[in-house]
Amino acid sequence: MMNGHTPSGQTRLLVVDDEGFNREILSVLLESAGYAVDQAKSGQEALDRMTADPEAYDAVLLDRMMPGLSGMDVLLQMKKDRRLRHVPVIMQTAIDGQEEIVDGIRNGVFYYLVKPIQRELLLSITQAAVYDHSQYRRLMSEVKKHTDALTLMNDARFRYRTPVEANLLAVMLASAVPEVPSLVFGLSELMMNAVEHGNLGISYQEKSELIEKSAWAGEIERRLAMPENQSKSVEVVYTRMPHMVAITIIDQGQGFDWRRYMEMDPSRVFETHGRGIALARKTGFSAIEYQDRGNVVMGLVDLNRTSPSEPGTP
Repeated sequence: MMNGHTPSGQTRLLVVDDEGFNREILSVLLESAGYAVDQAKSGQEALDRMTADPEAYDAVLLDRMMPGLSGMDVLLQMKKDRRLRHVPVIMQTAIDGQEEIVDGIRNGVFYYLVKPIQRELLLSITQAAVYDHSQYRRLMSEVKKHTDALTLMNDARFRYRTPVEANLLAVMLASAVPEVPSLVFGLSELMMNAVEHGNLGISYQEKSELIEKSAWAGEIERRLAMPENQSKSVEVVYTRMPHMVAITIIDQGQGFDWRRYMEMDPSRVFETHGRGIALARKTGFSAIEYQDRGNVVMGLVDLNRTSPSEPGTP
């Protein structure tokens, strides 16, 4: 089976549209950016391709309006299939499709393109979806390497400073909750937010500008080295009860208006970031509760859920 990349290491995408011209335009633009692209002219053909090799694609660009199986029909079939529910869908919609966008978000679509397609937006949204999916795959792979002995842990406290430490700790904590394998992605999102937006105080707008300039990673390193940030850390409290796991994350930042980010705002679906908290709510956690001014968040995992609902997982 394919692992989602061609032998040369290219990221592989599936473009689904009943209009041949639209498929060709998208394919040319994506291939010019270095992606390997397969095409499907119908929803059924797309499902046949994906079910034949569930690991083949890093993202699917899906036209919402198609004869036969619509884009939403394909999406719902993907979410029912455990092998496909984590593949990110980039939905193409009409410019006046606000109601369609809200409906898509409700069903787990977090990446959108408005027709007519603009090259820069196409590439930035595709890059965001592919990156999120690669992070999910990497974290899931790390979780599988860890010992089940961590399930014996009932109470623990940890501290971390950097994004690297956040991911390492997220993998370890998720390994302690094998009942919900995909917990690691949502947990990593919350723990990374605590460093980047909490302790380092990077605003939403600043992150947008830094990503556009490809300066995001460098700015993280610069701020971590600033004297006022060198002593800051994030505390994580892990508590396992008979039927519930609670993970509390406490940063030393100024807090933020978390209410704006608990649900995916339709105005942000065309941006390269801003999905983290909404994705975390859909990925393993039964509930997420912010406290105080927004620098304390508790994620709850209901262990009685034998088949967690994960419609928005990348």
